[in-house]
Amino acid sequence: MGRLGLAPSEAKSLTHAQLEAVMRHAVEAEKEDWKRTRWLAAVLVNISGKSVKKVVTETDLLKFEDEQKVSSLRALLQSHGKRRNE
Repeated sequence: MGRLGLAPSEAKSLTHAQLEAVMRHAVEAEKEDWKRTRWLAAVLVNISGKSVKKVVTETDLLKFEDEQKVSSLRALLQSHGKRRNE
C-alpha cells in the first residue's frame, strides 16, 4: 500500500489493530522526518546571521499539535476538573 511499504495482499491479511499500529508507525515516521527538516531550517536561518534579530528555534518555525503550549491556568483547571470527575 504505497507509502506504508506493504503489498496489497499483506495489507488485506492484517487485522484492524495491526493496521492501526502500522498506520500509527507511518505517521510517527513522517512526523520525525518533518522534525528533522524543521531543525535543519532553524539551523540555516540562524547561520544566515544578520537577517535574524534573535535565535530562531524549531518550534518558532512550526509547532505540531502535541507541542502546543497549554497555559498554566488552563492546565490547573483541567487537572482540577479531572479530579472532580473521579
